[in-house]
Amino acid sequence: MPLYDIEHVIPMTDEQQLALANALTKAHTARFHTPSYFVNVRFTDVSNMKVYRSGRLVKYNRAILRTRQSENRTSDILNQHCQAVIECWEKTIGSGPEKGMHAVWILGALSAGMEAGFARPKVGEEHAWLAQHKAEFQQLADQGNEDFAGLVKELAEREDFKDI
Repeated sequence: MPLYDIEHVIPMTDEQQLALANALTKAHTARFHTPSYFVNVRFTDVSNMKVYRSGRLVKYNRAILRTRQSENRTSDILNQHCQAVIECWEKTIGSGPEKGMHAVWILGALSAGMEAGFARPKVGEEHAWLAQHKAEFQQLADQGNEDFAGLVKELAEREDFKDI
């Protein structure tokens, strides 16, 4: 489902990447009511990548989020989320000309997809989809699938999923 591509020009430790991935996951699940299992964060060192802006070579850190589009996800909501991504970065990595997050882009182009064999739900239909597949998630968890054990636990514990 959502994929955060974190393209960084500064060195990042494994601990920093883990902390940022957790912060982004928390921000995303809080805003869009998505189970954390479906939030993916990928890190790419782009310090050797050549990017030109206004005809000159530039280097900067950026986040590109690929997610589902919906009329419920207005420009205001998405811009607020861009700010939240920057705040996650600043709390975890830092700010300033070299360390700062220069750009956050949200691409609402995820039209279809499957994750772990399940077709993704439509935006706004996540709760019904989770309820529809809850028994299958439980079966996978019972078979020892750690990802689905975590998903089942999250569905039981999170307040925004209590109706599932």
